[in-house]
Amino acid sequence: MKEYFIWLAKFLTVLLVVFLVVPVFAAVVLVAMESLIEGKNLVGSGKNVVAVVELEGEIESSKDVVNELYKQARDKEVKGIVLRINSPGGAVGPSQDIYDAVRKIKKIKPVIASMGSVAASGGFYSALGASKIFCQPGTLTGSIGVILQVPNFSAIADKYGFKMVTVKSGKMKDVGNPFRGMKPEEKAFLESTVKKVHAQFVDAVVKGRGLPLEKVKEFADGRVIVGSDAKKLGLVDGFGGVRTAARAVFDELGKPLKENEYPELRYRKEPLEDFKKALRGLAHLSDTVRGRAGLYYLAELSGVVLK
Repeated sequence: MKEYFIWLAKFLTVLLVVFLVVPVFAAVVLVAMESLIEGKNLVGSGKNVVAVVELEGEIESSKDVVNELYKQARDKEVKGIVLRINSPGGAVGPSQDIYDAVRKIKKIKPVIASMGSVAASGGFYSALGASKIFCQPGTLTGSIGVILQVPNFSAIADKYGFKMVTVKSGKMKDVGNPFRGMKPEEKAFLESTVKKVHAQFVDAVVKGRGLPLEKVKEFADGRVIVGSDAKKLGLVDGFGGVRTAARAVFDELGKPLKENEYPELRYRKEPLEDFKKALRGLAHLSDTVRGRAGLYYLAELSGVVLK
């Protein structure tokens, strides 16, 4: 019986690689090569240039977004920046990195957050440092909360006679060890950590949006908030897309555009960017299959679509 399960696991792994990983990898390589050949850097060169920095997908790293924000902040031709967000959130540290960078850069030039279909949890956190925030009435945002998930394989390990020997320097060093049950004091420790990180999120909302703490606590329970309600709660400044946000740059500068004037949007897309995203996606898939522990500002969305 044990040999059967080992064979089944190998067979399912081969199916996963052949029918999912390989096709996705190949498709993204083709797209990346097309991007490299065609050169998808779209650069504005007029007097009303606004840079668009895109934050897409689950936030695992802040490096690329933060570097691009500061790069556009140094560009004298760029009047302001639109941070375009399509993200359900992600890791706590990187989300806070982006928030901090936006908060500092807006002192140099306006940074306007533009929310797409989803800008929830860490995606929303990233926007809180902006000069203004725009979304659509149907944008999914909010999700002011923290999630920590720790897999537990102890029942499976016991069933098949697997033992993990752990040598540690302190009693809390292996908190969340997936090969044993969690002790009450360990769970209490993790719960206190989650509460501290959640308090940091709430504080960012209070400071970023100028809202009373007690009012924020009323909806800071992890719930997803639709854009129309976010406007009523004071979490966003108005409705509109990227161009609405770009026009707001000039409002912030005290030089509003006339009706017949339009901002010139500058998008940056590096060669092989899609290829890099695919690699990150595969790494995330691997983490999901193995199980991962970590603090996340992440909205658990099953997919809300209009048909």
